[in-house]
Amino acid sequence: MKTFHILDWPSYRYYSDSHPLHRWQSKLKDHNIKVNFFYDHQHEKLKNADCIFVHSRYFEHGWQDVAKRNSQNEADLMQWLGEMRNVTSRLVWFDAADSTGSADFPIINLVDGFVKKQVHKDLSLYTQPEKLRVWVDTEPSKPENSFEPCPVHDLHKIKVGWNIGLNDYRYFGYKMSRLSNYLSYSLYQNKYRPVESQRQFDLTFRGRIHTDSSNKVSWQRNEVLKLITSLNRNIATGQPVDKKLYWKELSESKLSISPFGWGEVCYRDFESFISGAVLIKPSMEHLITYPDVYKEGETYLPVSWQLNDLKDKLEYALDNYSLLKQIAQNGQERYRKTVDDGEAFVNVVKSIMK
Repeated sequence: MKTFHILDWPSYRYYSDSHPLHRWQSKLKDHNIKVNFFYDHQHEKLKNADCIFVHSRYFEHGWQDVAKRNSQNEADLMQWLGEMRNVTSRLVWFDAADSTGSADFPIINLVDGFVKKQVHKDLSLYTQPEKLRVWVDTEPSKPENSFEPCPVHDLHKIKVGWNIGLNDYRYFGYKMSRLSNYLSYSLYQNKYRPVESQRQFDLTFRGRIHTDSSNKVSWQRNEVLKLITSLNRNIATGQPVDKKLYWKELSESKLSISPFGWGEVCYRDFESFISGAVLIKPSMEHLITYPDVYKEGETYLPVSWQLNDLKDKLEYALDNYSLLKQIAQNGQERYRKTVDDGEAFVNVVKSIMK
């Protein structure tokens, strides 16, 4: 039996990135992989593993937060990683940041694997400085410690793990997250809204305008909010609302726009699949991710990163909704099949442990 020890993110245990490890723990065991969870990097038993999997946000109050990164916490982390690498067959860093890019390359030489939620198809982008988010011209203002590119000889360490599509999206999932080991999906399932259901809204998109014009990360979201106010359509928009109303509006909407934010993959993507809405999203063709639900023109309707075609695409989608419902159907079916495939997840973990 091989042991897989995860130093997990204490603030979001069970519910977030570690949820599939809890959900498929028995299946992993059937494949001779024993998963153990730790929330203290100094725990002695953490060392006794074939693979130690470090969730980067365990260090969110120190080095992993670029704004708090300094020479002392970097030295402490590097020393600890060096110690861990000496006591395990494989030390893996899980860069849990939202973006396909990464600010964590200063430690890649100290680990055997560097796992991300989504990875550039063109790995050479990781060797270029200031390529944290390729869809923005300039990054937001940042502290003095600049982003370091990945050394070419370490590119082979970068692998795809899993993204937030495998989180628990059941309505009460968050509240019952501590029961995730015991509350089987066969007893409490995701509630998918049939695509053919009556939908009163043409589109739903809620959010706030970010007034800092220098923050390019918010640019797409701001543009969407500005655009939809000019459309003469039945749109559910405005300030964010409570979870119950949010899900109700989304499940009664024909279309759902999901722009990039801090990263490309967004919670709204999977909420849209579950709700049976046609997902409209900036092109995802530049990356590889899992679950792999992004198929242009098949599971989502792509728009340009500049959003200069968004208005025309929205009008086209609404005028031809009876035809485009198939995209929503494809997206929902592909998502449902992927997230319920425990064998596929086991194979991802096995690839990480190699």
